[in-house]
Amino acid sequence: MRALRYLLPLVLAAVSCQKPLFPDTPRYARMQDRFAHMPKDSSGGGATPLPGPDSASVKPSVYVTALRFPEGALWQQGALEGARIVLWKDGKEVLDIPAGHYAEPDRHRVRGGHLWSEDSNGARTQVYRDGELQVEYEGDEVLRGLLVLDGALHTIGQRAGGGGFSYRINGEAVFSHPSATVLGSFEDQEWEGGALMQEGGNVYYSYAVPVRKTDGYSWEYHVMQGDQPFRKIPEGSAETVFDIRIKGGSVYRSEQRGAGGQSLALVRDDKILSLDVPSGETVHLCKLVPHGEEMLVKGYSTRMENHLYTSWLRGKNGLVQALESPFLAADMYADNPGKAVIFLSEGRVRSIWNGEKDISVTVGRYSLFTKGCSTLKDGTLYAALTDLNFQSHLVLQGEELLPFSFNGCFTSVRIE
Repeated sequence: MRALRYLLPLVLAAVSCQKPLFPDTPRYARMQDRFAHMPKDSSGGGATPLPGPDSASVKPSVYVTALRFPEGALWQQGALEGARIVLWKDGKEVLDIPAGHYAEPDRHRVRGGHLWSEDSNGARTQVYRDGELQVEYEGDEVLRGLLVLDGALHTIGQRAGGGGFSYRINGEAVFSHPSATVLGSFEDQEWEGGALMQEGGNVYYSYAVPVRKTDGYSWEYHVMQGDQPFRKIPEGSAETVFDIRIKGGSVYRSEQRGAGGQSLALVRDDKILSLDVPSGETVHLCKLVPHGEEMLVKGYSTRMENHLYTSWLRGKNGLVQALESPFLAADMYADNPGKAVIFLSEGRVRSIWNGEKDISVTVGRYSLFTKGCSTLKDGTLYAALTDLNFQSHLVLQGEELLPFSFNGCFTSVRIE
C-alpha cells in the first residue's frame, strides 16, 4: 500500500491567485481565529453494478464514499494496509471493494450512480466501475476527468510525477502531451466530468505547457476538442491564468492581468471583463463555475488589516453573492448561494449554518476530509463529516445528522 498523500483534512483548494495552479493545487486551509459572530452577508445584492438515476423525475439519492481500514489500524499515522473503498446509497452500504495500491481520496468518485475508481501498480493503470474492470493501459496515471458518452468511456489522466497526460477513449490514447499539466479535476464539483467538458457531443479539455524563460518558467495554454486544437492562449497573455472552461461554445478564462488582486478578470473568448476586486484585497481560488446561462468566478479575498475572509461569486453583472466572516467558508455554493455555509478553523469544522439555523456539532471535532465532502443541492446542505479522533462520523442532510461508525474517513458526498 502506497502512502496516503494527504492525511490531514483536505478542506479547500485554497490557492492564492498570486500563483498559477501548477503543478499541484494545495488542498489545505488552516485558520487561527476564534469564532465570535454569525456570518455577515456582504453581497451587493463486490456487489452488482448499482442502478443509476433513469430520469429527472426520480428522486435524487444521497451517495457517500469513504476509505475504510481494518479495526485497530492507525491509518492517521500511515497504517494503510487493507484499505477498502465503501459506498453508501441513501444510508445503506451497497459496495465494498479493495482500494488497491493507493488509499487516496482522489482515486474514486461517484458518477451516474456508479462508483468509478482507478488503481496502478506503477506500470499499468486500471479503471473500474463498481469494482469491475473496464479498461487497462500502460502507464501510471491519476484520472482528472471522466465522462461516459454513447457507451464510450472518456478519461483524462495526469501521469505520475507530472510527466504529461493522456486523453483516452475506452483506454486508447487519442491525444497525449509529454510535459503538460491538465487544468481542472474532480474537485471542481460543478463540472460533471471533472477536467472533461461535454457540449453537443464533443468533449473539451485544457492544459498548460511550461515555457522556459530567463528568470524561470511561464505557461502557454491550450484548449482541445477531442484530439483537435480548439484555442490557444499564448504565453504572456495574462499575469496568471487560473482556470479555463467551455460553455455555449465559448472559451472562458479566469485570470489576473496585472500584479494586484483588483486586476482579476473574467474573459469570454477575447472579451475581457474586470471583476472589480477592491484595491488591497488578495484573492484566492478563482475557479470558473456555471450558473444557469452565466459563467461565474468563485473565490475568496483576504485583507491583512481586518483578518476577515470574504467568500464570493462574481460575474458579468458584478458581485452575485458574498459572505464575510472571521473564518473561512468551506465553499461558496453556486446552487442557491449563501443559504448554507460551513465555517472552518485550523482545518476543522467550526460551525454549520443551514439558512438561519445553526446545526449543532462539537467544535473542532470533525473534518471535511476532501472538498467533495460537502455540497448544496436544491437548497439542501449535505456534508460528510469525518471524526479523526474516534469513529463517530456524521452525515448531514439538511438539518438531520446521521451517525456512521467505521475506522476511516469519508471521501465524498454526491446527490444524483
